[in-house]
Amino acid sequence: EILKEEDVQIILLGTGKKKFEKLLKSMEEKFPGKVRAVVRFNAPLAHQMMAGADLLAVTSRFEPCGLIQLQGMRYGTPCVCASTGGLVDTIVEGKTGFHMGRLSVDCNVVEPADVKKVATTLKRAVKVVGTPAYQEMVKNCMIQDLSWK
Repeated sequence: EILKEEDVQIILLGTGKKKFEKLLKSMEEKFPGKVRAVVRFNAPLAHQMMAGADLLAVTSRFEPCGLIQLQGMRYGTPCVCASTGGLVDTIVEGKTGFHMGRLSVDCNVVEPADVKKVATTLKRAVKVVGTPAYQEMVKNCMIQDLSWK
């Protein structure tokens, strides 16, 4: 939905259920030049992607802590995240990112309502990129002190 309606490029990195990995790889063929799916673990590439991206989407169904959004914010990349676990504790709607609400906990299916939440929130976030509000979000992400102190 978002690839058809918005001028975006999406990079996906990670592993998971094989059926979803295949689906993500097939998106490269369907949207050449707009989608890249790297179906493997690669920490250095993850950091390069976070540092170079305009937005970081974290669609976790469970996230006890959430280091990815902390790393992304350190690079100045606002997060578009599911509202769960550590993501709720560290992403502030409109200040350091965007919340899409809770997603289904059934990891064997993709719920249409969840797809809608992700698409709607990503579209909302994409519209902010490049605006003064986005620049403020980038600054807010980078100045946070999320250390133990």
